[in-house]
Parts: sequence; C-alpha cells; structure tokens
Amino acid sequence: MKIVFFFLFCFCVVLGASAQKPKQPVPKNQDYGILYAYNDSLQYETYPQPKGWGYKLYMRYKLLVNQPMIPALEGNQPFKNEQDAKKIARLASSKIAKGEMPPTLTITEIKHLLKLK
Repeated sequence: MKIVFFFLFCFCVVLGASAQKPKQPVPKNQDYGILYAYNDSLQYETYPQPKGWGYKLYMRYKLLVNQPMIPALEGNQPFKNEQDAKKIARLASSKIAKGEMPPTLTITEIKHLLKLK
C-alpha cells in the first residue's frame, strides 16, 4: 500500500512541476504592431484601398478605430503608402496606450510625421 501512495505522490509532483511554465516578460513598446498597456493588447493593421492605404486599431481584438483617410486634414485623402499609414497608426496607438480615447491627432502632428507642407 505504501508503494501505491509513493507512486501516486511522485506522479502528482511530476505532473504539477511540468504544468507550470516560466513567465517570460513581455517587451513593451516594441514595434511589432502591438503595444501593451495595462495588460490589454493594442494592435494596428494597415490595409490597401483603391486609391491608397488606411489603418485599423484593435484592443483585445475588438475594432476601436477604422481610419481609411488621413485624419485632421481637409478633404478625404487616403494615405499615399503603407509606411505613412503605419506612422499615424503608431501615433494613435501610443495616445490610446497613454489613456487618450479617442486619440486626438493634430494637424501639426500629422504634417510633421508625413512631412507635408
């Protein structure tokens, strides 16, 4: 009987030890399209459209912002290329990560990042 309990005890110890995975720290604010704030995942994606590019922002896989046009500028102008859409998506993501919702982007910020006159 002692042998059965001994093997049962060893089995439980091995099972418990193998079930625990070591936690690896999540790198913050690295540009993988993902920012971590308050343990919520904030992601952006860029997408092509007929005359340019747009971006979408997600938190916990829920769509927060769909931005097909350059914000804060007059008229409906899509982003000229994917890099420009990523720059503005990163800016908007960083503002959300700091607690600013909705992320308000100024004309000055947009023109500076996109190098517009």
